[in-house]
Amino acid sequence: MAEQQYHKRDIARWQLETAVRLFLLGMDRSSVITLAGASNTILERIVRNAGKEPFVDYACRVHREMVGFTPKRRSYGHHIDKKLGIIVHKHMGKEDPETVELNLEKMAFDALARTLANYVAINGQEEPFVRAFLNWAWENKDGRALMDEFMKVPERLKPR
Repeated sequence: MAEQQYHKRDIARWQLETAVRLFLLGMDRSSVITLAGASNTILERIVRNAGKEPFVDYACRVHREMVGFTPKRRSYGHHIDKKLGIIVHKHMGKEDPETVELNLEKMAFDALARTLANYVAINGQEEPFVRAFLNWAWENKDGRALMDEFMKVPERLKPR
């Protein structure tokens, strides 16, 4: 088969849609994390190119408001990737241990939530896989309580 041309937005969507499907089926949390991380790398640039605020910029803004200084985007993005288990899923240095302790369930959910924030920023939330994840999160993460907490957040700290 001859090579074809693909838009990076489609590649990111396919990765994310597969990650959401695996997550909702309760399968392979490591692959969920890896796919969400790869998708996010593409989506973050697309969001920025569209003149919108990607999740990492939002996180830096919140950090500035809460702590008093703005971390460098690249280092804070790396910090987030470490927290989400993305780094450990794609790197193995010479000095790294061969075993790691991870909360795959939490990391997979959080990695999807971060990537979906970027996806929704440019595509909205009407696609079935996005709605399925959001519905799952609402039911399983006490959506009503989360919304109550969100309403208390000052406007300057809300996503743009």
